[in-house]
Amino acid sequence: MTLSRRVVAAAAVTLAVLAGCTSQRGSGSNSPGQPANHLNGPPVKIGFVSMENTPLGSFPETRIAAESAVAYANAALGGVHGRPLELVPCATNGSPESSQDCANRLIAADPVAVIGGVDLSTEAAMPLYQQASIPYVSGSPQLSGELSSPNSFSLTGGTLTELLGITDYLTTTKHVTKVHALYADLPGLLTAAIQGSRSILQKKGVSEVRLVPEKVDTADFAPAVSQVASGNPDAIVVVFPAQSCARIAQVAGSLQVKAPIYFVGSCATAAVARAGGQATGNMNFASGYLPLDATGGDQDSRAFRENVPEASRSPLSQASFSTVLAARSLLTEITQTTPGDLRNAFRAARDHPNVMAHSFTCDGTLIKAFPAVCNTAVRILRWSDGGFVDATGTWVDGRELMTLIG
Repeated sequence: MTLSRRVVAAAAVTLAVLAGCTSQRGSGSNSPGQPANHLNGPPVKIGFVSMENTPLGSFPETRIAAESAVAYANAALGGVHGRPLELVPCATNGSPESSQDCANRLIAADPVAVIGGVDLSTEAAMPLYQQASIPYVSGSPQLSGELSSPNSFSLTGGTLTELLGITDYLTTTKHVTKVHALYADLPGLLTAAIQGSRSILQKKGVSEVRLVPEKVDTADFAPAVSQVASGNPDAIVVVFPAQSCARIAQVAGSLQVKAPIYFVGSCATAAVARAGGQATGNMNFASGYLPLDATGGDQDSRAFRENVPEASRSPLSQASFSTVLAARSLLTEITQTTPGDLRNAFRAARDHPNVMAHSFTCDGTLIKAFPAVCNTAVRILRWSDGGFVDATGTWVDGRELMTLIG
């Protein structure tokens, strides 16, 4: 990634920290087909990579959901052209070396695509997938490499578009003037990011911006939460890995924080919401996926509930389940199930129905700095009566804010 793109990326993320279209979800899969015991022929392999059992983060729910999607596709949807789908998983520990090792292992398995869960070092592996001409498809992208590689397709914009959506919602719908942000203290391009974000927020009418950095592994979040909550902000935006969000929510509840708090989608779990105690009613979450009701919904939503254990349900597991079924849907639309044909099918996709998410278009134009982004729409969710509910009733799209960076 070029330096200018790095600056844009960092600025875009931090600007979003500070701060209508109809649902096209449809059914990303075809109607029920032949059962799994009627499938024959060589399996259509799909690789899957995500972090597990590491202090940096462990996301087994993403793999569990991907496995559930494959089982559902084989049992109820007829696999792919009568052939069974097969998931080839690989777990990383968050290091570049482990990501590259998984890439080599998956490439050797000759999959038609690799589905990305959550891997903080995926960027180190992207050149390997590109060299092998195997498309990398993600429903929960975290890093710039996933968003910019010519061989990558992000069926939601992940953290980037969630933050842009929060910013658009706060400035356009809530008309905030005071925004405070608690964010992970990461080295590198922080200064450039803050400068870019301040410029955008000024253009959007936000008069007071307070940035509160904190270490991800801090022993006590209370001082940082107290600082970000002081001064009666109109909104507090929290940008931290999922593992930290429950601790932050717990502190916010203990301190009886009154300001609305906005988290990114990776933190949209029942554990985080329940940790908030008295602050739970103030908590909002941006997600590229629709909230799951206890009943109802389309065929794919019902399949997710029926096949994914309740303890593993979250926007991250929705992403894996959705992405497997979206890839499977495109595979059924092409004659040859090769990596090259699937890559071309993604590139040709225009308003293609997604699964539990907004439709996707992979022509590389939605966010020019990040051509792999195929969908920029998010929902703002709120925790209520033991579940997530839709706070907006429509998709929120903040990608136009990218034009204010300069």
